Amino acid sequence: MLILSRKIGQSIVIQAGNRKIKLIMLEQNNGSIKIGFEAPKDIKIYREEMYEEIVKQNKAALESDVNRLGKIKTTIPKLVKKDKKQNT
Repeated sequence: MLILSRKIGQSIVIQAGNRKIKLIMLEQNNGSIKIGFEAPKDIKIYREEMYEEIVKQNKAALESDVNRLGKIKTTIPKLVKKDKKQNT
């Protein structure tokens, strides 16, 4: 982990490729720090706890989809077999 010290009004720039994200230290009060972000609009910025929740829900949705596909995979052949019996 890189640790940097900054004063109020100072900033940090993160560059990834040709894109830059600027973090500006705005205010410190009772152990909290307000940080401003300047970044391209398509870069999403989350509080860590919110980001972790999004990742958790995306994994749950993916697992649910895989389970549904598994059920469909076993159900369709049974339906086809049943349909063939009814049509004969």
